[in-house]
Amino acid sequence: MRSFRQAMVDEILPQVSKPSRYIGMEWNAVRKDPAKTSVRIALAFPDTYEIGMSHLGLKILYQIVNRRPEFMAERVYAPWTDADALLRQRRIPLCSLESGYSLADFDLIGFTLQYELSYTNILNMLDLAGVPLKSADRREGDPFVIGGGSVGFNPEPIAEFLDLFVLGDGEEAVLEVCEATAAWKASGGRREALLEAWAKIPGCYVPALHQGETIRKRTAIHLDGIDYGAFPVPFMEIVHDRVSIEVMRGCTQGCRFCQAGYLYRPLRERSAEEIQQLALQAIRETGYEEVSLASLSIADLTVLPDVVPSLMDQLLPEKISLSLPSLRVETLNRFPQVAEEISRVRKTGFTIAPEAGSRRLRKVINKEGFDEEQIFTAVRNAARSGWESVKFYFMIGLPTETQEDLDELVRITRESARIARAESARGFGLTVSTSPFVPKPHTPFQWFAQDSMEMLQEKQDYLRRRLREVRVSYKWHNVRSSFLEAVFSLGDRSLGRVVQRGYELGCRLDGWTEHLKFDRWMQAFEKTGIDPRAIANRPRNLDEPLPWDHIDTGVDKAFLQREYKKALEARGTVDCHTSTCTACGEICMPNWPTWAEQVGMKVWSSEFGVSSSKFLAPRADPETQNPKPQTPAQRIRFVFQKVGVLRFLSHLEVMRALGRALRRAGIAVAYSQGFNPQPKLSLALALPVGVEGRQELGDIELRAAMAPEELAARVNRSLVDGLQLLRAWEVPLTAPSLTALVREVAYRVTLPLVGFAAPIGERLSAQALCDEWLDRPSIVVSVERKEGRREVDARPQIVGLTASREEDGALCWVLRLRTGQGIGVRPQAIMTSLLQEAINGQCEGWEAKLRVARTALILDGEGDFQSDDTSVKETL
Repeated sequence: MRSFRQAMVDEILPQVSKPSRYIGMEWNAVRKDPAKTSVRIALAFPDTYEIGMSHLGLKILYQIVNRRPEFMAERVYAPWTDADALLRQRRIPLCSLESGYSLADFDLIGFTLQYELSYTNILNMLDLAGVPLKSADRREGDPFVIGGGSVGFNPEPIAEFLDLFVLGDGEEAVLEVCEATAAWKASGGRREALLEAWAKIPGCYVPALHQGETIRKRTAIHLDGIDYGAFPVPFMEIVHDRVSIEVMRGCTQGCRFCQAGYLYRPLRERSAEEIQQLALQAIRETGYEEVSLASLSIADLTVLPDVVPSLMDQLLPEKISLSLPSLRVETLNRFPQVAEEISRVRKTGFTIAPEAGSRRLRKVINKEGFDEEQIFTAVRNAARSGWESVKFYFMIGLPTETQEDLDELVRITRESARIARAESARGFGLTVSTSPFVPKPHTPFQWFAQDSMEMLQEKQDYLRRRLREVRVSYKWHNVRSSFLEAVFSLGDRSLGRVVQRGYELGCRLDGWTEHLKFDRWMQAFEKTGIDPRAIANRPRNLDEPLPWDHIDTGVDKAFLQREYKKALEARGTVDCHTSTCTACGEICMPNWPTWAEQVGMKVWSSEFGVSSSKFLAPRADPETQNPKPQTPAQRIRFVFQKVGVLRFLSHLEVMRALGRALRRAGIAVAYSQGFNPQPKLSLALALPVGVEGRQELGDIELRAAMAPEELAARVNRSLVDGLQLLRAWEVPLTAPSLTALVREVAYRVTLPLVGFAAPIGERLSAQALCDEWLDRPSIVVSVERKEGRREVDARPQIVGLTASREEDGALCWVLRLRTGQGIGVRPQAIMTSLLQEAINGQCEGWEAKLRVARTALILDGEGDFQSDDTSVKETL
């Protein structure tokens, strides 16, 4: 396998907007020798790094596969447009994050199928790697392309592009797929033989071999065996930048629009003891600032009231916050102490999802439990408890929706805003977010039509006008995106032609509103002779065949038909988690509590009937629950370096990495006070992205004193190569800030002479040229500011400039810059401007080869400085 990692570092990272998307090297990332493995799989997410790294399922598979020494899993994400263009221009294939291997060299490419508008991203990633797009066009030696995820439950629109779909839970199936692949490779069989072997694995759908049989999804009964502390920890901020512990899988609320609620039955829970152990271990091993208890409906976790207080007691000293996504209104009202507990570290905001504005429409969607008085009570409790905001989430265009339902949405919002403003002591934000209803396969609403785009737009416009009147922030989802999502959710295999034509017309990254090319999608439909409105905006008969009928989710189609009819009658269906069985067809029939006990779940025997506190540690003392403000005991100053590939980290990314390393190392860091506590960690000056820092300075305040050399040693064991502490010492707590002390900085700028004519190289390396530049009264440099590009005179910033040659013949300059208010032209910009004039077009592509390292921070005082560079010291 050939690695393209160096090509990425040299040719791609210096020129993209967010290089940390492509760096890799994260804490807990796994690298193996491919020669010592029998199966190599690229786990591919068809969206950007910050989206894909937030997906828990991919991280679970990454760990499961890499736990087996004979298997190798590496990650790859969709490149942003700038990296995409550069990869094509430089003829560098899309490659894995860990080792830089081309996707074409892996045995398997496994895509996460999470969103219909990522289909063209799949084709783009294959094309960037040089892998044939269609399964039928792949030959011996080409990788197999497989997929799994919720979108795969209607696999037909992309069936011709994938060799295999894994339906349902992947924890066990992915290993069986890899084992079959290893056996096939050992046997030397032809490509078709592996497809035949896969088709025999439960939950595996091979489109090329399908003969009309039903494919039953895979179900992992137990959620054990996952080490949440072993997941890669990103440098950049991602969408869900926190530890996510899957405390429960599945949901039995029965919301009739919700595909996940039907796909992932039966409901499976973790015990209180296990949840707490996993959360604390994950925090210790990752260093995250927040832990999230992930599930489709956290309110259904029977041990929730006991887990939260005990867990918060242990998170509070380290200022680690707890997040409970998908928290229902009735839970906040029934257990107000839960909201109070999770606000003990950070009081930001939480989401309430009534989904529909009126009680009648909530009955239609089977979400009757959201009584408006409960909504008002939840808002009142949040405002009184000091929360900053609440977000309401609604859907528009739901089946049977009328104008009265929209009016009720506005009325509830108006009254909630009035209550919040009256009860909050420090201001309170209320946001309403709406998304158009999208019919989904395997739900009771799969037979309903989606409202036309024109009708949905009218509803959005109406809500925007009305909610502006009550001074509430309103956010909405693009109706065009929802229309396309409905088309690809409900379509059949003929849509494969549309997907490919859309890709050929330049459609990709369609999940990002700024990149959605709706007109080109309409061209793709027109050119392939398919009417998308006949798919999305057409109601279906209950007895007509559906493109996904050959997929068995465990929930009977007859049950979904009954639910469809009950929706039209506005009748509800009970939650079988806490009530009688609804006979949906899943394996937990005829009684969920009995089934849960039989499979070994440690849950309460009835609805909150038996406490689980025996599994938990006792509550901490009152002083721990409400700690006094921390007084720092010690301040340690340290020198660190950011070198190699990690030079592409931003200042905030370095701060985040150091903060998490301190937590992994178990350092008792002091925190700021207020609603959003931060570690008392500061760095001297922000390093520009792409610039090495060889002798950088930082300060950290501790709440318990320790030897500086011990701190450095412990933190270094929790950092990756390229970001390390070099030495540390104690300074007074009252010492001035580092930023105030730095008066000058020194940079070492190097440029290889490859491609230069000898006379140019001699001129550039001459000190006379530097002196000529410094004799100028002004050096005008074009820089990018928030307000746009502008011209800046950099001459007042320049203290000195000397030239020399390195041992390998490369050109080298030492550039000293003055710091201070209003001065901030980057060294790259200064040197590029000066060299551009001197080189005058006589060498192409030299700008990308320019390498900058900050080698010295010169401090106020008795000539204090930090430097590892003799030539820099000689110029001081």
